[in-house]
Amino acid sequence: MEFWNNYIVVFLDSMGLTAVAAAKYRIFYIYILSSVIIAFLYFRLIFIQKKSNKKLSFLRYILPKSIWLHRSAVIDYQLFVLNNLLKVLLIAPYFMAHLTAAYLVTSAWEYFWTYQDALSLNSNYINLLYSVVFILLSDFSRFLFHYCFHKIPILWQFHKVHHSAEVLTPMTLYRVHPFEYICLKMRSVIVFGAITGSFYFWFRAGLQPISILKIHAAIFIFNLLGANLRHSHIPIRFGKYFERIFISPAQHQIHHSNDSIHFDKNFGSIFAFWDGLFGTLEISQQEQKIRFGIEAQEQKKYKTLSDNILKPILGLFSNKP
Repeated sequence: MEFWNNYIVVFLDSMGLTAVAAAKYRIFYIYILSSVIIAFLYFRLIFIQKKSNKKLSFLRYILPKSIWLHRSAVIDYQLFVLNNLLKVLLIAPYFMAHLTAAYLVTSAWEYFWTYQDALSLNSNYINLLYSVVFILLSDFSRFLFHYCFHKIPILWQFHKVHHSAEVLTPMTLYRVHPFEYICLKMRSVIVFGAITGSFYFWFRAGLQPISILKIHAAIFIFNLLGANLRHSHIPIRFGKYFERIFISPAQHQIHHSNDSIHFDKNFGSIFAFWDGLFGTLEISQQEQKIRFGIEAQEQKKYKTLSDNILKPILGLFSNKP
């Protein structure tokens, strides 16, 4: 896979499509292709079975102009560009911060813990354990981060930008206020530093997580199995049992619902059992009709890019939560 991928990546990079060429992005071309295949199977096996849908083509189903050219979707694209420009400015400090955080955590262990000998374990087991611990704690930290940005009024002012999306496309993932974007990156640095620094202290071995195309294998598989459909109009369900373990596209669409009965549900990224533990789990239902966005009065305030940048800041000085 890596052999052919290298050629495709070079081609996409030459066209300026770096995000589509990099496996670390959700819109990586392999993830997009896999999502299209899953959407096609859903379309043929479930959606098209209704008589009212018989005449609709698959292309029109996944690429309706009413969604992809909606003014809300245009803001998604604009915020994607804006936040990536911000990332370019922070790119060197961002990568250095990960290594610095890991070093500081290792140093802290050495200062507060007198145990010096490394634990003896086969390197393959160390890497497997590191991979499992990393994906579990990283996902839990995302859950807590997401939970706080809903429950803490000041943080909700910024996260409201993401939820003001009236239509969902894979680009809605990047509809994030720059302040929240920076916080997301800080979360990544802290989690990486805490886990990697701790593992290095206890095992004193080079860490190589199980990976595919240089991406953590679990994240690669998660993205490969239709993660892009979470932000879409395609309500793929996993069934009531699997949706207690993994968050389905339909469950995340519930999270974006503007119906008050769905508020603060399904905060999870990969795993649903965090929501189960916190009492925020909502299992998706067949034929569930969902409208996306926030309360009608608030929705009116997020019509342009400048609204989405400035309103959260101005909201900090408002008496309203």
